[in-house]
Order: sequence, then C-alpha cells, then structure tokens
Amino acid sequence: MALTANDILTRARARYNADDDGFFSDTMLLNAIYDAESILAREGYVIEKTYTTPAVAGTRTYTLPATTLGIKEVKYDYKILEKDTLDRDPKVNEDDLNGTPLKYAQWQSAIILYPAPALSGSVNGDGDLIDYIDIRVYKYPDDVTSTSSTLDIPEEYKDCIIHYLLMQMAFKDQNIPIYNISKELWDTAVISVKKQRQKSLRTDKNARVKDTYFGSDTPVASSGVYF
Repeated sequence: MALTANDILTRARARYNADDDGFFSDTMLLNAIYDAESILAREGYVIEKTYTTPAVAGTRTYTLPATTLGIKEVKYDYKILEKDTLDRDPKVNEDDLNGTPLKYAQWQSAIILYPAPALSGSVNGDGDLIDYIDIRVYKYPDDVTSTSSTLDIPEEYKDCIIHYLLMQMAFKDQNIPIYNISKELWDTAVISVKKQRQKSLRTDKNARVKDTYFGSDTPVASSGVYF
C-alpha cells in the first residue's frame, strides 16, 4: 500500500496527543514531511525512479528532471551504457555523428549520448519499446501538496519522518524534553541513511580489497573488461 501524507500526519498527531489540536496545522506538517523527505533523499539517496523516453534521431542531449540527485544507470534499447567523461566525446566538429549509443556523459543536468542515436524510438506490433532510453536515478521528493499526496519515500522510512515531525511539533510547542528525544532519533536516522548511501552507490560495482598502490577499491572497467 502506498504511503500517504495522511498516514504520517495521523501517527505523528497521535504520538504527540494532538489529534484535534489546531495548533499544528496541516500546512505546517505537510511542509515538515517534505523537508524530512528532502533531507533523507539528499543524505541517503533513498528515493529511486526510472524515467523512460524515446530516443530522437540525431539528438544526443536529454535533459534530466529537475528533482534528479544522481544517476544510477542509463540504458539504450535495453543495453547498459558505460559512463564516460566529457573529454572522451567522439564529436569533434559540426558534422553529425550518429549510430547506436554505447556510452554517456553528464553535464548541466543532462545526459549526452555517445554517439547520438541514429533512430528515433518506436513501438513495434507487440507493444515493445524500440530505441528507448531508460534512466534510473536517485531523486528529490515531489511536493507534498495535500494530506492525500502519495509520498516518494519508501515505507521503511515512515518512522524517521514521524521523528522529524515530532521534533518540529515539540519545537513549536517549546516542549524541550520531547524535542531532544525526537532530535536524537532523527539525527540517528540521518546518520544511518548516509551509511546506506555508500552501499547503494557501489551495489553495481565489483568490490575488491583496496589497492594501496593505485589508491582505489573499484576496478576500472572498459567495454565490460575490468583492469
């Protein structure tokens, strides 16, 4: 079941014994939910989303949504593209360089495919997406505009958000004991998601014992070959 803002508001008010207390408005608590989601997303990369868009023949730059925090993976026509650097851009003049994208780079909130797609995305007779781009990202939450809003944050972080709301409610109420307890629980949650972020960012990489000579614990990959 999708987690809604009302789920959080109801639980937070119940824990604070403020079910019918107008001192804590819906607007205040909705803003607090969004703030908590944003902090967890920024510190822990806990909100994931896949965007799918058809390729445009001859177009190699595709703008990312404004809420994007980081890219996990890019696929073209169901095949994973290797991330490359801007100085490896194969386009060196005004001539078009089209083909099947094999790599991508990131710049100014956009991805740049190397080379540009030669074909535009289409749907075949079986409903399969052909020459489409899939981008898996970590993102900021969408605005929480009403109590019925579905939250982007996974269910497992529900209690973390409630701790943040209780902290804000106690601060407004000048309830220092509850504020201190809630803040400690919230701070612990943020530290936990920071550690989780490091795990998330290396889940698609091969781990190895750190090489003290080269100074890296991540193998260098090129075209599927690790060095």
